[in-house]
Amino acid sequence: MAIYYGDTNKKQVHDLNNQKDSCEIDEIKIVHKRYFIPDTFTQANSEGYTSCIYCIGDLQK
Repeated sequence: MAIYYGDTNKKQVHDLNNQKDSCEIDEIKIVHKRYFIPDTFTQANSEGYTSCIYCIGDLQK
């Protein structure tokens, strides 16, 4: 199962093992869902995704 999940609309990545209600992951439309290979925050960040402040925090700094 994937751990990191991207929202292509907002260019945000979420940690599914630490998701919060504020992430609103259920509101992401299927056309905006993105998984990463490899399934790492580093990969998501290298593709231009920023961390969700609720489930990841400020890891890109």
